[in-house]
Amino acid sequence: MYKIIQELLHFGLIRPSDSSFAAPALLVAKHDGTWRMVVDYKKLNNITIKDNHPLPNMEQAIQLLGGSYKFFSKLDMKSGFWQIPIKEAGKFKTTFITPDVLSALSEHNFQANSVKCSIFHQQIDYLSHTISKHGVKPTNQKKIQAIIKLRQPIKLAEANKFLGALSWYRKFIPKFATIAAPIHADASQSQAISQLKQLLITSPLFLDFPDDNYPVILTTDASEVSIGGTLQQNINDEIKNLYCHSQVTSSTQRRYDPIELEVLPIWLCFQRMRSYLLDRSIIIYTDHCPLCKMMNSSVKNR
Repeated sequence: MYKIIQELLHFGLIRPSDSSFAAPALLVAKHDGTWRMVVDYKKLNNITIKDNHPLPNMEQAIQLLGGSYKFFSKLDMKSGFWQIPIKEAGKFKTTFITPDVLSALSEHNFQANSVKCSIFHQQIDYLSHTISKHGVKPTNQKKIQAIIKLRQPIKLAEANKFLGALSWYRKFIPKFATIAAPIHADASQSQAISQLKQLLITSPLFLDFPDDNYPVILTTDASEVSIGGTLQQNINDEIKNLYCHSQVTSSTQRRYDPIELEVLPIWLCFQRMRSYLLDRSIIIYTDHCPLCKMMNSSVKNR
């Protein structure tokens, strides 16, 4: 830590301070074996007035890379948080304490980390996805292999761990919740786990970018076990998968009337797939005849 502190002092990123604030500093190991100094600002955050500016939505951020783009670039800002300027009046709050020095953040010029920058690539890793002009797929193939090697769950905690490891891939796998539902039931658990593992290595874990020139097609389904939907587009008679969503029904949802249960996945998919549905023509497919009749009926004002 002493070496890191001396470097920060040398580059003008910190300065000695006698502030009444003092957050603890500690070291965290990086993937490359080096160390990163971090400061625990939990107590400061507890008394900070929150800025309600919305954070970017991951799905919207990924969609912005779609369309006709063929080449991608990615920049990594060197020690990004150190490059965010702080007003002079607020710097005393950021004071941290170490065995060697009491310091506060200071301003410095922005710099890019050239080692982590990617310029003019035909595909790029972004937000744990691999992006190309063709579409989106998961980045970490090693994680898939680790899931495949997981042993058959024996305890409830192991079953939850298996489902937790898989949950990130549910948007790539149609009817994920229906397949995964038996995992907590001893009788059919083994078959469900084998099927999910097989899907990870045989099914194309790939999502296409939406084409603004065509309507999106939402196909939903509901049962007492699970509900969900698949968002697709039919482009020149070729079906493109855009997003999949499914979830196990709760005990309350299982008591819904059939028509309410069939409406539920439509409502949930509209929430989950909002960024894909905004400003687009939508076709909804359902196999529930009473629901189709209700959607096609006109409402009379009396």
